[in-house]
Amino acid sequence: MRMYGNIIPVKIISCFCRDAGLQCKSVLKGNRYLQTGIRVTAMPTNNLSEFIATLESDGELSRISVETDPLLEIAAITDRICKQPDGGKALLFERPTGSNFRVATNLFGSERRVCLALGIDHPGRLTERLSAILGRIPDVEFGLLDRRISALPEFSCFRPNASIEPDPDLTTMDPPDLAGFPFLQSWPEDGSASGHPRYITLPQVFSIDPDGGTPNSGLYRIQVRGSQELGIQWKEGSGAARHAWEYHRNGKAMPVAVLLGGDPASLFSAMFPLPGALDEMTFAGFLRGAPLATLPCKSVPMRVPYGAEVVIEGYVHPGESVVEGPFGNHTGYYSPAAPAALMRVTAIRHRPDAIMPATVVGPPPMEDCWMAKAWERLLLAFIRKLVPSINDIHFPFEWIFHQSAIISLENPGPGMVSEVSGQLWALPWFKSARVLLFVSADSEVNGLSGAAWKGINVTDFTRDIYHDRGRERVALDATGCRLDRQLVKFSVDSAALVANRWKEYNLP
Repeated sequence: MRMYGNIIPVKIISCFCRDAGLQCKSVLKGNRYLQTGIRVTAMPTNNLSEFIATLESDGELSRISVETDPLLEIAAITDRICKQPDGGKALLFERPTGSNFRVATNLFGSERRVCLALGIDHPGRLTERLSAILGRIPDVEFGLLDRRISALPEFSCFRPNASIEPDPDLTTMDPPDLAGFPFLQSWPEDGSASGHPRYITLPQVFSIDPDGGTPNSGLYRIQVRGSQELGIQWKEGSGAARHAWEYHRNGKAMPVAVLLGGDPASLFSAMFPLPGALDEMTFAGFLRGAPLATLPCKSVPMRVPYGAEVVIEGYVHPGESVVEGPFGNHTGYYSPAAPAALMRVTAIRHRPDAIMPATVVGPPPMEDCWMAKAWERLLLAFIRKLVPSINDIHFPFEWIFHQSAIISLENPGPGMVSEVSGQLWALPWFKSARVLLFVSADSEVNGLSGAAWKGINVTDFTRDIYHDRGRERVALDATGCRLDRQLVKFSVDSAALVANRWKEYNLP
């Protein structure tokens, strides 16, 4: 199989890239590093325990010391906290019923915690850093974007380094037994088709193609089916699904490794729909400002990043599947039961005091909405490269998982929305976007309320709606480019006008 980087007989590799003029520079604040410029990064954390310690020191964590049930109760508490202003706090459940391991939820459920996880002081840093990388690539079509990025020294220097020794902090469970972990049931009907209600909801699923050339890491939901079986719901077209097809067409079982915990950057990278075959773990190194260290698995010929809480290994055999679901999701409804890959577990390793990271998916606002906002800022850099007339994008929480967005355009004119919406619908990121609402660059795009106001007042509903009937997609032109030239937009700074006399009015 293809190995990442050089083989280095050390436990942890902490290497900062200075290749090709890329300056890695950081400011230490407390026990974390913050990026201080467009190309300035540093390693925020090595593992989940360090990140939780950072959250606690910053007043971003609540500990629940009473016994709580992983079946519905922990999810109900988490759901209630997620609905608080700015996402509430991260939660550490110290006494889950029936297990000696702890559970952490809502870890990334606010803008502040996403920034702490990625070592940045503002989400816009992600756009700046990726734009700086993309600026070194000539104009390029989407199909070549992954290869052009991978070839850049400023990006390839973040490829993971490989250790020849396993993680000494992980102990082997003999025999492997998934029943010992406090995996959650979030909603009453989850898994009811087969009677298996518990799910692993923040897993990094690692696979590699049969010749060892193209690794993949993805975030897929996993149903726990007894002590040594998992049902993995990877979507058609995903990296894992492509690997499975390649193995199974030759009658071979596909090795799989499921990692819980580790550096938050690797989790975010696994979640992001990166272009083409761009390596998620190299991208994680780019996010954290230093290459990851990868270590060998115990029972499968694969490598996973250092710092895991739990590593579950096994094989998916040709022709073996299970019925997974239903599963409560962001729509407020259950996704129906459907076939899923069956993974037969061959080994489990874990930290003695392992913490199970979990997320609860449901009607917004929820933790996954805040995590997706990090992707929004990276996506902005990608689409500005591919469609330069785009100024900004915003995924309202209510639309975010339908790939629907508010998009602002520079100098919009008649016909531009039709052209740009066609360009976006051709990209996989907007392939299923039900609604694209376009506004002018001088409009605020980061609020659904303002965009809705623009949409209803500015859109000419006879000419400014573009309906792709074959795909049930619609684009609305609320840029105002067709407005009567005699109409003048009014503007007055009412706050400044009355500020000096406000107390005289005897108003609150």
